[in-house]
Amino acid sequence: MKRILFLGELGAGQTSLMRSRAFKRLGHSVRGVDTGEPWKSAKWLSRRAQRSLELGPAITEINRSVLKAADEFRPDLVWAEKQEYLSREAIEALKKSATVVHFTPDPYFSVAWKRTRLMDEAIVSFDALVYCKCYERSDYETAGPQPIYMPLGYCDEVHRPLLSDDGRWSCSVGFLGGWEPRREHLLHAVASRNIVLKIWGAYWEFLRDGRWTPRRHIILRQLAGRESFRIHQDPLLAEAFQSGEVYANDYARALTGSRIGIGFLRTVCPDQHTTRTFEIPACGSMLLADRSNEHCELFEEGREAEYFSSTDELVDKAEYYSRNDSARERLASAGRRRCEVSKYAYIHRLSAVLDALNA
Repeated sequence: MKRILFLGELGAGQTSLMRSRAFKRLGHSVRGVDTGEPWKSAKWLSRRAQRSLELGPAITEINRSVLKAADEFRPDLVWAEKQEYLSREAIEALKKSATVVHFTPDPYFSVAWKRTRLMDEAIVSFDALVYCKCYERSDYETAGPQPIYMPLGYCDEVHRPLLSDDGRWSCSVGFLGGWEPRREHLLHAVASRNIVLKIWGAYWEFLRDGRWTPRRHIILRQLAGRESFRIHQDPLLAEAFQSGEVYANDYARALTGSRIGIGFLRTVCPDQHTTRTFEIPACGSMLLADRSNEHCELFEEGREAEYFSSTDELVDKAEYYSRNDSARERLASAGRRRCEVSKYAYIHRLSAVLDALNA
């Protein structure tokens, strides 16, 4: 049994909290440090300034609270999730008595705004770097510390079929995730076929009023990457939009209520799979996702999931499976079974990483 100091955003519904609980379920003693908390007390402009300058009270507090917790808890292992503002000095101090591992569910080397000067300097000080983006393998191999590949997964405690009598979760096709220009285009095409579509996620609300603001433009510009976009109204998607991000049981209800769950890949980086790749089938919904090599390896096309490579293919398959219950239910059931048999849950993913660290 290890004493694990877990650093990450530990609010309700966060995947970091799910992985922290998975370590506990594996029998380890875990103490968490919510490194997202210092950012919550800062106003939006202050957060942007501190992150841009990589300096300020939130960053100071993150490093102070981590070292304080380590001094009190005396961990064997420090698991740092997405800690772009942890200083090299803090990591070196932690390494005096513990193995220090970094993990991020995001691309780091491939997206400029994900990187920080602090992390670029500190990355060589970790004992191991756990990554989930196969296209960044060479970057991690040359970084210095031991690289360990861990695909993303799902939390079997949270992501499970959760039926609700509340009709607000029920739809033919559902999408949970943030806005991107390509996602907007594809979902508009689905909604145009009179398919009952529902969307939960961040930054879709601008499609209701189409109002331009500096803050909205800055956020959407970052999310769009190199894609062009315009702030405008879209009555179809405004009707489909339900709310911002949902968490925990509501997240499972939304996925379960969506008879078909769409799994988009990001356009700002060459992702091959995401958390929703696993969460959708784990909740009993049929996965309809971007076709990629990893998707096809994780779930067999036509038997455990369906994929698309064009707008027409997405719309045609959404239309077909929304009208053919038996075919859809067969794929959904097989997809959920594949999650269990292939051990895609975090508890299995993390167990494999600990084995690699011990080896």
